[in-house]
Amino acid sequence: MTETLQPPCFDSFSGRRLGAALALAAVACGTGAPRQPPGKPPSDHSVSVADPGGDAHDPREAALLRQLSAPWGARNDKDDQIHGPTPDWQHWKRVRYWSVDHFTGWRYGDDHHLIGVVFIQDVEDGARETSDTCMRRFETWARPLTRGYELELGRVSEHRVEWRDEPLSVHYLDGRVYWAFSKLEFSAAWAAYPAYPDACMIYAMAVQWGDHGELARRVRDRWVKEGFQRMSPLTERRPHRK
Repeated sequence: MTETLQPPCFDSFSGRRLGAALALAAVACGTGAPRQPPGKPPSDHSVSVADPGGDAHDPREAALLRQLSAPWGARNDKDDQIHGPTPDWQHWKRVRYWSVDHFTGWRYGDDHHLIGVVFIQDVEDGARETSDTCMRRFETWARPLTRGYELELGRVSEHRVEWRDEPLSVHYLDGRVYWAFSKLEFSAAWAAYPAYPDACMIYAMAVQWGDHGELARRVRDRWVKEGFQRMSPLTERRPHRK
């Protein structure tokens, strides 16, 4: 099942300011279920798609720890045209994010501990795009989407990995956004793929900190170092939602 998110769990995604706008989508409501004692992992029966932190004393910390230790798997779009890498893949849910043009998206838990979004951007057929040109194209398109938000962003950094025997550009940052009288801190990263002869693909993720900024950074860094190169488009040409 695909869920369409409406306020307050929504918002748009950006280019250079991608992480902050992604983090707006992570505003969510907590629960009051009974919890395990501090330091004890969640009971197996309590871990679910809705709450991957289960009944741990701190479910966000438990969810992020799962993201550090769980094997990589993949979530697909509803038509099975893209497999996006996700640790602990069984506990991600496919969603649609309100007010932004994207191909598919996923969330980790109802509290949006992490989110992942795939964008597809058309290019001239046979234009011989590279990861760098796809990245510039995406960030130029996305930058205006964040105007009007109160953002504080760290420096954008770049990491290089290989994808299909070619360099893959990954950008990442930390930041905060002020939203509805609240401050939301996050880490985010996005990679640009010359995946098709007629389109570029961008895969973006964001993880909100809560009280665990260093742990959130470690989760983001795992994606940067070992996750984005696992992206698997399954069609030869640009995918379309059917």
